[in-house]
Amino acid sequence: MKVKRYIGNDLSEAMIRVKNELGRDAVILHTRKIKKKGIAGWFGAKLVEVVAAIDEPQPSAPAKKNHGKEVQEALEAIRQISEQKKTAQPVPVHEPEVSENSHLSGEVDELKKMVFQIMEKLDHREIPKNEVYEPVDLTPVQKEPVDEPVIDTSSDLTNPAAGIRSLLREKELAEHTIDAIFSALDEGHEISSMQSIEPIVRNMLGQPYTIEHEESSQRVYMFVGPTGVGKTTTLAKLAARLSLVENRSVGLVTADTFRIAAVEQLKTYSEILGIPLTVIYEAEEIREALNKYKDKDFVLVDTAGRSHKSDELKADLGNLLKHLKNPEIFLVISLTTGYKDIVSILNSYDFLKDYKLLFTKLDEASSLGNILNVKAHTGKPLSYFAIGQSVPDDIEIANVDKVVNFIVGE
Repeated sequence: MKVKRYIGNDLSEAMIRVKNELGRDAVILHTRKIKKKGIAGWFGAKLVEVVAAIDEPQPSAPAKKNHGKEVQEALEAIRQISEQKKTAQPVPVHEPEVSENSHLSGEVDELKKMVFQIMEKLDHREIPKNEVYEPVDLTPVQKEPVDEPVIDTSSDLTNPAAGIRSLLREKELAEHTIDAIFSALDEGHEISSMQSIEPIVRNMLGQPYTIEHEESSQRVYMFVGPTGVGKTTTLAKLAARLSLVENRSVGLVTADTFRIAAVEQLKTYSEILGIPLTVIYEAEEIREALNKYKDKDFVLVDTAGRSHKSDELKADLGNLLKHLKNPEIFLVISLTTGYKDIVSILNSYDFLKDYKLLFTKLDEASSLGNILNVKAHTGKPLSYFAIGQSVPDDIEIANVDKVVNFIVGE
């Protein structure tokens, strides 16, 4: 790994130097403010120091030799010589053709050995020296027909609940979610169709939470979640919605200085939308940023997209939260993530007392089942759905009807 230190008059200048030399994939290891030495230590200008690193390319492994062609050529040669042996006419022992047939047989044996040697290289097997090379059977192996599993649906006719459970599993609902649906049934109520559970599913999804303006105080919204889920783009969509559609004043803060592209991306959005952006390097600087935006209705805070398995995750967010008073938190989850990994993510953020669920990449997901799974697992309210990459269009208040129709529809 190549590690270098860069100094600039501000973060933007330092980042440009990192980008020009190390590229956009560089990882920011450390950022801090320093003072340029002045007269006797006084009047020093404030500078920004950035320590960045990039993985150096590893020498590519030599391409593996393709033995497939050699095997095919050897097998074809064996097949041709075998055919010649079959059609060869018997001759007296004293005729010279005997030596010719012997030579033909020797070629076959050599070719057989060649095939075994090639297969030995492919398999990484050691063939004993005294192994006898049996004749190669070139007849294609006829595969036995495999019986497809037969699903017994006859029980669905006498037990509709079993059939509905099966249909819910096809919608990728977890067992605990299905159990919660059946547990919510009124006493004596029977399920006769998928439509009969619609009120239960709708009630479980609940009423979505939305960003609202309160005249009495400034509202701070914090976006958290693992790397790659689309936090920064989602924050920009909501900022545009609040500013352009609802005509509210908005300020942006980013604490994500871990990667070069993160700051550049949000800076680009802020310039296009005409919304101010403040970059903070230390957690305590959030107070100064909020004071700077005291005239704003909303402040949206972007956080570092660390892996949910990272040891620094809890410490980084914990330090920020110490300097914020009652922020609203959105836990951003990609709907393309498998449920097992989503549960792991939820467990990593269990130190947060309260948060709202914000799902992204609905346009890429094959199922909406995990929305209900996560809602049932956490009990936290839904908020927004990100349904594409376009800013500011591809975001909506969590569409409960869409989820209900997916689950109970045909």
